[in-house]
Amino acid sequence: MTLFESATELRVRLKSADEAHGGEELLSRARTVREDIRLAAEHFEAVQSYRETIGGSDTPVRDAVPIREAIEIFEGALASSGLKAVQQPSGATLLRVVASQTRLVDRWVRSTWRANFAMAHGFLVRANSDRLHGSAAARRKVRDLVSTIEDVWTMNPVSDRAALEERLERRGLHSCVERVNELIEELRTAIAASEQEQSERTPEVQAALRRAASDEGLPLAEVTPELLAALQSAGVLDDLVVRRL
Repeated sequence: MTLFESATELRVRLKSADEAHGGEELLSRARTVREDIRLAAEHFEAVQSYRETIGGSDTPVRDAVPIREAIEIFEGALASSGLKAVQQPSGATLLRVVASQTRLVDRWVRSTWRANFAMAHGFLVRANSDRLHGSAAARRKVRDLVSTIEDVWTMNPVSDRAALEERLERRGLHSCVERVNELIEELRTAIAASEQEQSERTPEVQAALRRAASDEGLPLAEVTPELLAALQSAGVLDDLVVRRL
């Protein structure tokens, strides 16, 4: 029996005991415990689905023994004490163990999810550097891709599933993983195109664009008629503006 099945079965037993008898305070506590178990069971099953999607071979719940033992002990208390089991140490222990294992599982999910972005790290560094001076359209393309990649990198593909699908405009984890790989490839291509544009410009124009992108900017006094003409010829004049310090 899987952890999900064990937790689901326990929830059913708890619900039966809930409906059988108990004071208002006891019923409230039992329903809280039942809801916590339900959420944990659904979360574990979602993590299992995620593991199958990414083709992971390791076990997301590193040590299922503590959960199984806590469930068995609580079931014994439920059988002998009925609904009062939720107020006994076994009830508190069960919830503590489930919470601990949930945190462990979430660390595994985040780690494996971020591994999908390992190839993107170098591209993100290049995209965020001050050495990328392609056209305005090329820079916008790079910025948009970087924004999306950095957003989804921080998400949890299990608990943030709906937000992830909305951000990537895809449905299903497998499709989301595919889209992440597509975005990384698009970023690589966009950076290469921007760098190609740069390499085709004269050293004078490249230097001016570097200065313009720096914190100090390009002083207007240094914009000679010759430089202005070179920037116009390179098609980047409309990318530059004059600001007052």
